[in-house]
Amino acid sequence: MKGTVFHGPHDVRVERVDDPALKTPTDAIVRITRAGICGSDLHFYHGALPIVPGFVLGHEGVGVIEEVGAGVGGLKKGDRVVVSGVVACGRCYFCRRGQPSQCAESGSAVFGYGANSAGKLGWLGGEQSEAVRVPMADYTCFPLPDAIDDNAAVFLADILPTAFFGTLNGNIRPGDTVAIFGCGPVGLCAVMCAKLFGPAEVIAVDSIPYRLEAARKLGALAVNMEQAHQTILDRTEGRGADVTIEAVGVESALTAAIMAARGGGTVSVIGVFGTPSFNFPIGYAFARDLTFRIGLANINAHIPELARLMERGTLDPRPLVSHVIPLDDAARGYEIFSARTDNVLKVLLKP
Repeated sequence: MKGTVFHGPHDVRVERVDDPALKTPTDAIVRITRAGICGSDLHFYHGALPIVPGFVLGHEGVGVIEEVGAGVGGLKKGDRVVVSGVVACGRCYFCRRGQPSQCAESGSAVFGYGANSAGKLGWLGGEQSEAVRVPMADYTCFPLPDAIDDNAAVFLADILPTAFFGTLNGNIRPGDTVAIFGCGPVGLCAVMCAKLFGPAEVIAVDSIPYRLEAARKLGALAVNMEQAHQTILDRTEGRGADVTIEAVGVESALTAAIMAARGGGTVSVIGVFGTPSFNFPIGYAFARDLTFRIGLANINAHIPELARLMERGTLDPRPLVSHVIPLDDAARGYEIFSARTDNVLKVLLKP
C-alpha cells in the first residue's frame, strides 16, 4: 500500500510500504478514506522534536473496517469508523476513570510516530496511508452514524476532542470571558467548544490575519497578539480572563496565556510541547492563585458525546477544512500547512 513516510525535517514522501496485518486478536484493519495533517505533526516536520525517521505519519483517520481479529466483539467488516489518535483498552484503571490517554495497557500509545510514541506496543503505523492496523480496536475505533461525513468525522480523531478537553479543564462557567491563544485548527475548535459552556465572550488571539478572520466567523472577538493583553484587560474591567487556553505549543503563547488570566483564573494548555522543561513563573502563579491544567487529551472518552453534538448539528467543524487533496500529494499538503500559504487551515488527505 501507499503511506506518507517521515524521512527527516521537511522531508515526507508517499511511498510503498508493507500492508498492515492482524497481530493480536483485538486488532482491526481499517481502510482509510480520510486522514488529517495535524499541527503537532509540524513540530517534528520543522525539526523541533527529536524523532527516529522511517515511519508512516498520521494520527487522524476515518475509514472502513476491512478485517477484525477473533477478540473484536463490537466491530465488523464494512463498519465505518473514526480511529482515535490514542490507542486505549477501555478496561484498565485509567480508561474506566475516563483517562484513556494514560491507558495502562497501551502505555499512552499514539499513532503516526513509529516507535517514538508507541508506548507498550513497540510500533504503530500511521493513518496518512491507505490502511492501518488498529490495536485494541473495540475501544480505539468508534462506529460513525451516516449523518457525520468523512470531512467532519476526521476531527473526532484528535483535534475536536483535544479542544473539548481543554475547555473542560478550563472549567468554563456561563458568563465567563475565555481567551484562546492560537487560531490554528485546534484553537478554532476550542472556540467552538468553549461556546458550548455559555461564556459571555470568547477572545481569539493570533498573529495571522486569515486565521483571525476564521475565528471571527465562529463568533469570537479576534485580536492580534500584540494587542491581546490590553484588549483582555479592557474587556474584563482590568481583571484578566476567567479562563485562558493555550492551543499552539509555543512558549511565548503559553507565557501570554498565564499573564492574561485573572486572579483565581484557570490556564488550560492543549498545545503540544516537545521541550522537557519550561521557565514557569511560579511566583506569579502563586500570588495570582492560578489553576494550571495540561495534558494529552482523553480523546476516546470524548468521542461519543462530541459525535452526538455533530450528528445533531450543534457542532460542525467542516468550515475549517481548507484543503482536501489526494494522498499522493501529501508532501505538498505539509508544505502548504507549514508555510501557512493559500489561507490554509485544515488539510485532509484522501487515499
